[in-house]
Amino acid sequence: MPGGEEAMNEAVIVASTRTAIGRAHKGSLAGVDAFALAQVVVREVLERSGLPADEIDDLVLAESLQGGGVIARHTAVALGMNNVPGMANNRHCAAGLSAIQIAAGSIMAGMDRAVIAGGTESLSNMVFGTKGGEMWMSPSHPETPQAPAFDMALTVGENTARLAGIDRLASDQWALQSHLRAASSRDNGLFNEEIVPVPLPDGSSFTADEHPRANSTLERLSSLPVLHP
Repeated sequence: MPGGEEAMNEAVIVASTRTAIGRAHKGSLAGVDAFALAQVVVREVLERSGLPADEIDDLVLAESLQGGGVIARHTAVALGMNNVPGMANNRHCAAGLSAIQIAAGSIMAGMDRAVIAGGTESLSNMVFGTKGGEMWMSPSHPETPQAPAFDMALTVGENTARLAGIDRLASDQWALQSHLRAASSRDNGLFNEEIVPVPLPDGSSFTADEHPRANSTLERLSSLPVLHP
């Protein structure tokens, strides 16, 4: 290479999968925790990859609300991958993508050859919540007026919309388009190949996203209350 630089390894994705997404607290996955979800996906992606388990150098899993620990290492042991160390990644927003970034960087630098990376979370089973009658969040995530712990996404979204000059109508129109496209893709089976079924306690399997609402309308969206009047 010119200037004595060495070429970096190329990082490629050889297999991918996900579970379907359930509604928090009252959806189909309310009784399935983040640990179980991780095992379902990691087992499936390993099978899809065609790689032997003993060739996996690391497992990087993101999570946000499980209170610490290393779900990745727990998953590796549960699946018999005892020689895979496991890494926890907690960035909250986009943490799953960050896990993939970490894995790709490690491969490009020549530190690892094969890494499983992604994210797992269950809002229904989070350890944060009510403590002593008050809402409680880990000290690792101190609240600020711009990003309160329990409605952070709403507040940050509202502040961003104000800065970017995006009004309520434009937001509702975008949300409606997004819901209808996602619902159409789900109902026409476009997500089937990427989704791995999750076994449920009642013996059935969970296979379809619950969030997209095919019956959403602009009128319904415009009637929803805003965070900041």
